[in-house]
Amino acid sequence: MSVVGRDEVRALLESPSPDATLVLVGGRCEVVPESRAEGVVIVGRRDLESLLGDGPVDDRRLGELADRLDTIARDLGA
Repeated sequence: MSVVGRDEVRALLESPSPDATLVLVGGRCEVVPESRAEGVVIVGRRDLESLLGDGPVDDRRLGELADRLDTIARDLGA
């Protein structure tokens, strides 16, 4: 089972918080404002948006990003 999936990536991109951050807390990921991040930061929304560029974000791209972020989360101890 993955720690970071499409749903988490989508939640980060759709968060109303401009400084939304995906954090690893207790083996699971949460999207919180950067100022409330109390775990291992995986990626911030701004960084993720810069990786995506201006192209459309479809399920395939979300899946690719989720796979990469899941690997990072596991490397960080998930």
